[in-house]
Amino acid sequence: MSQTESTVLQREAVKKLYSEVGKESSAHPGLLIQRGLAVHGQGDKEAKTKHIRAICGLQPGTFYCAAFERWRNATADPLRFTQLTLALETRLFIGLSGGGALETGCAVGHSHGAPYLPGSSVKGVVRAYAERSKFAKRHPEAITELFGVEPQEENPEKKKEHPEGLAGLVTFHDAWWVPDTKRRSPFVPEVVTTHHLKYYGSEGKTPATDLDSPIPNAQIAVRGSFLFVLEGPPGWRDLAAEMLRSALSERGIGAKTNSGYGCFQEIPESCEWLEEKIGAIIKKHNSKRKDVLRGKQLAEAVDELTDPKIQSDAIKVIKSLWVEEKTWDESVKLKGKKREAREIYFRILKKLNGDV
Repeated sequence: MSQTESTVLQREAVKKLYSEVGKESSAHPGLLIQRGLAVHGQGDKEAKTKHIRAICGLQPGTFYCAAFERWRNATADPLRFTQLTLALETRLFIGLSGGGALETGCAVGHSHGAPYLPGSSVKGVVRAYAERSKFAKRHPEAITELFGVEPQEENPEKKKEHPEGLAGLVTFHDAWWVPDTKRRSPFVPEVVTTHHLKYYGSEGKTPATDLDSPIPNAQIAVRGSFLFVLEGPPGWRDLAAEMLRSALSERGIGAKTNSGYGCFQEIPESCEWLEEKIGAIIKKHNSKRKDVLRGKQLAEAVDELTDPKIQSDAIKVIKSLWVEEKTWDESVKLKGKKREAREIYFRILKKLNGDV
């Protein structure tokens, strides 16, 4: 296809319906990812970018929120289930290859239209992490019991312990996206810059050089928190939950984890001290909440705390906002009191982690 050629992807009968996507909050994001792009053309990147922005403006409806609450209540029994709510520390790419002509996809629930993490993917990430741990070397049988093994073909030269396979003791259910109290969309536009398009397009036949021009490519990423549910015997669930926390915080899940995407952290649902301090600063200076969370005065108050647990919880909540705004990374240049506040938080974290 040349730069000027384009392919029509929609029938005339449905074009008008899809064109109303930006005005209809109940539109299904998954359907729009698969079928919503009207025309595909190599030279028309703006149409793709505009379509992605429309998808990222959609909010989950009351149908999804009700379904999520039913799922949370159905898996609330601590004798059978373990629930973990983990928040994305960075943006997440999951199901990128499922976007068809849009050239970007997302794992979206067929019924509800919200992003989710397949249980098989979660289990695979956790198992890969666990198998590389010191625990696995000391207790390989525990890894087999926890995750199970695939059916094995008979091999007369090597005795197989489980030729018919073995089911793991813990079930990793799909992780559901947690509805945002601020009614924000779970989807967010992201840009991935390809520096060597001809190299990748030719499967390495064209050499990659420093003279190649970078090409921005619009993608769909996910933000927010997810509810992870484990099912099985209590002791084994505790072990799996600890592995899950470590795997998703250290390795991440989804695409481009080597670039820092898909990392999670466990954020406390609330921090009573932080809320009281924010309220006091707002009342004293007549400030806005978002300005207080970004400000130096709150950072100094956190620094003065003597309880490491409260300090840690407060920073996790504050960090979630800064990460959302892409201002937590040290490579992002900040000025004034916001830069000073970030330096204070980094210093506190180093102290809590024993780096100083």
